[in-house]
Amino acid sequence: MVIPLLILLLLAASAAITVSHALKPKVARAWMIALISALVVWFGFFILRLYLPLSFALPAWKPEALFISAPSLELNYQNWPYAVALVTLCTAVILTDSTRSFLPSSPNAWANAIAITAVNLIGILAGDPITLMFAWVIIDAIEFVYLYQTRLDRSSDAGLAGFMTIRVLSVMALAAGAVTGWLSMPAFGMAEIPQKAGIYFLMAAGLRLGVLPLNLPVQNSSEPKHGPALLTRLAPVASSLALIAHLPQGLLTSQSALRPLFLALTAAAALYASVMWLSGKNQHSALPYWIITLAAFAITCALNDRAEASRVWGVALLLSGGALFLFDPPIRRIRFLPLLGLIGLSALPYTLAAGGWDGLLADKFTFSTGLTLLSHALLLLGYLRYTFEISGTVTGLEKHARLTYPLGLILIVQTIVIIGLAGWPGVLTAGKWWASLISLALTGLGAGLYLKRGAKLPLASAAASLPLYRFWTFLLKSFQQFLSLQWLYKAIAWLIGQFAALAGLFNQVLDGEGGILWSLVFLAVLITLFLSGVNP
Repeated sequence: MVIPLLILLLLAASAAITVSHALKPKVARAWMIALISALVVWFGFFILRLYLPLSFALPAWKPEALFISAPSLELNYQNWPYAVALVTLCTAVILTDSTRSFLPSSPNAWANAIAITAVNLIGILAGDPITLMFAWVIIDAIEFVYLYQTRLDRSSDAGLAGFMTIRVLSVMALAAGAVTGWLSMPAFGMAEIPQKAGIYFLMAAGLRLGVLPLNLPVQNSSEPKHGPALLTRLAPVASSLALIAHLPQGLLTSQSALRPLFLALTAAAALYASVMWLSGKNQHSALPYWIITLAAFAITCALNDRAEASRVWGVALLLSGGALFLFDPPIRRIRFLPLLGLIGLSALPYTLAAGGWDGLLADKFTFSTGLTLLSHALLLLGYLRYTFEISGTVTGLEKHARLTYPLGLILIVQTIVIIGLAGWPGVLTAGKWWASLISLALTGLGAGLYLKRGAKLPLASAAASLPLYRFWTFLLKSFQQFLSLQWLYKAIAWLIGQFAALAGLFNQVLDGEGGILWSLVFLAVLITLFLSGVNP
């Protein structure tokens, strides 16, 4: 019963902020309600860590022939890190967003932030496919409305349509997996997904994360790039990552030939996204590539039958990314705080992501393994680049913001350390130290070459001076088009257009002056075929 109470507390706090601010606006009261509710839920999840696993189920739904199992919530070692990471991110957003408390829209933004956190917690803690489907539909509707309201012009409407198409396909894949699983194990939970249904669940998560096939979110948007807006982009990712952590072993046992192909495509997507992450204009515009790279790492773990190892990359996506993206406005003297976020990403021995190498690297060194190591090094280089490009000096912050702003970043780093020490049994491990050594060496080599050439930050402004810049830009765009299957979609659209044109021509002929004559000709041909015994 404690699990739904924590979610209801966030929803009640969101409603209280909205109503109280509408009746009698007061920014300090709204901020305190949001912060206290988020901190209570944050502490609550850490206390629940001592009692895992926990579950909560609603009474059975009728008719039983349609609803095999009642909606339920479950907290276990697979999804607890994601629940804590999301609540931590929400709390850090409220703390760091105190620097914008002078904006009239801030109270509503805080109310939206904790409401979005509550809804996405339902997706993370879903104990069965039905609950996860309901949560995804609500999450997609909220995200669509948000993107529609923040779009710059109607030119992005096609992108929004593509976004909803991908999300609908992911829900359909989840439903197909649920039906397949029910055939062998009726009323199964997310902690015991049948092996035959695993591939459908992987496809559902891959579609939502933008990895299989490669697809980017809508870019033509006027949304702000900080605080609650960041939470709107990162929170929906968490439930898909939690689903990957629950996937069973042997996803592609019966289709062994597909496993190397999927691994190669996932590694290629990670490499492309990590290159785009490193070469982005700034960290906010490169956010989609950050998500795709680490999501590809999580999917690789599942393909290597190490789905539980994907948790470290998912937590790094949310928390290490949160430490970097929430460092806005940039204050140079506390630049070391986002750098501490590398504790969750470096994958050095006895850090949070050290156990992630077991999922990324197969038993033998392959070409995909090399691409993965290179992608990880590029990810670290990009993180370092964006951190050291920050050179602003902010003045005029209110006294409370001077304290709460760094506290939000410290909370993220503190949570990374706690999860790395006691997130789940076996989390504290040396991992494959040689892999972290190779990645660190590649990172140092890249940074050394960059400095040796005498390049200056920011990197984005100096990229055009690189040799063969236009060629590499064209190559990356072509690679992205290939991985996103745009060529396939265009080919299908062309074929449909040709069939439509042929049907239109046929209809025009029949409706023309000689339409009756042509109808008689077609009728005579059909009668001839029938009399000759040919099956038309």
